[in-house]
Amino acid sequence: MRKEPNIIITGTPGVGKTAHCEQLATNTGLTHIPINQFAEEHDCYDGRDEELGSWIVDEDKVVSPDRILSLEISNETN
Repeated sequence: MRKEPNIIITGTPGVGKTAHCEQLATNTGLTHIPINQFAEEHDCYDGRDEELGSWIVDEDKVVSPDRILSLEISNETN
């Protein structure tokens, strides 16, 4: 059973998401996992926005119970 919340922060490239997430993780003791890294490793992309030059992440896939359980198990073993 999950003990910590999943907080997903998305937005336009270059607006400070990573800096914000790293500070949030530092302040709360939560783990920061870059969404692009997670989406690539767990096949959570829903296409690419060529105009913005960025991948589109399927948030429903990111928070699916199977992926969350997989992530929790891998975090517990590290």
